[in-house]
Amino acid sequence: MTFSLEQMLTSRLGFGTWQFGGPNVVHGKPTGWGTVDEGEAIRAIQTALEQGINFIDTADSYGQGQAERILGTALTQFAPGQQAIICTKFGNRMATDGAPFQDFGTTWLAQAVENSLRRLKRDTIDVLLLHSPPDLFDWSTYDPAPFDQLVQAGKIRAYGVSSKSVYGARRVLEAGFGSVLEVLYNALDRRAEDVLFSVAEADRYRFIARVPLASGFLNPRYLTEDPVFPDDQYRHYLPERDTNWLLRSMRQLAFLNDLPGGMATSAIRFCLSHKAVSVVIPGMRHERQVQANWVAAQAGPLPPDVLSRIREAVPDVPDHWKPKA
Repeated sequence: MTFSLEQMLTSRLGFGTWQFGGPNVVHGKPTGWGTVDEGEAIRAIQTALEQGINFIDTADSYGQGQAERILGTALTQFAPGQQAIICTKFGNRMATDGAPFQDFGTTWLAQAVENSLRRLKRDTIDVLLLHSPPDLFDWSTYDPAPFDQLVQAGKIRAYGVSSKSVYGARRVLEAGFGSVLEVLYNALDRRAEDVLFSVAEADRYRFIARVPLASGFLNPRYLTEDPVFPDDQYRHYLPERDTNWLLRSMRQLAFLNDLPGGMATSAIRFCLSHKAVSVVIPGMRHERQVQANWVAAQAGPLPPDVLSRIREAVPDVPDHWKPKA
């Protein structure tokens, strides 16, 4: 039976779990979102399921399996949990000395799938993605057969890539690998529209929009104050020029805060406005965020005039975010 993400979704609003991996320290530097309250995380997942949010995105490297384990616990405690669509990722490993490395080989693929299934307490992973392979990854020599065999064995239903950038995703699309692409897309960074969504090959893929709140910068609090990020969050270590651009640009979108639900709700609605986006996955740390984001799902896409104002206010991303010619 062919996997159909749209037929399984009960809402185009999904649930991201990167934050449940905790600080996720790599080489002494946090790459996550700080301390997590496990009980609060479980309640957030269950509240989402109760609301009708049934697509949940995670990865084996979020807290070295912690996010998957929390998700598995939440699902087993919630009766309709088997109805959830689970998307997880593999490929980012840690050496015995703590050094990070990537492994997308056949042997690790099989082991990673079994590890994830055990932590998630499931028999099947709905969507399996390579986790941020290099943009210049050689897809011409990468064999999809082991993934197809996992599909035939009932271990996974579909596969694809969570791309490092939209330019890497374009190479995946051109190579025809898999059927699902998870890409960065938000009101401040709309490169996916031209680089991915508008090309002919896009019709063969289902797109998951990640980072819809621009790493939390699309937050009304920052309209009037500068952010101060804890040193156990990766945002604390963002380059100053990127932080400044994100802050300056989000303030150009202050009008979004005047819409129902405010800026964050409007930012999610922006992602829902593009027909190429199958599901959008904001991170939700607690029940209050679930309830707030559900407002976006109920409200649906933004009006065309608001979409035009967004494009006029923030025409493009910084040049240093683009590949050199």
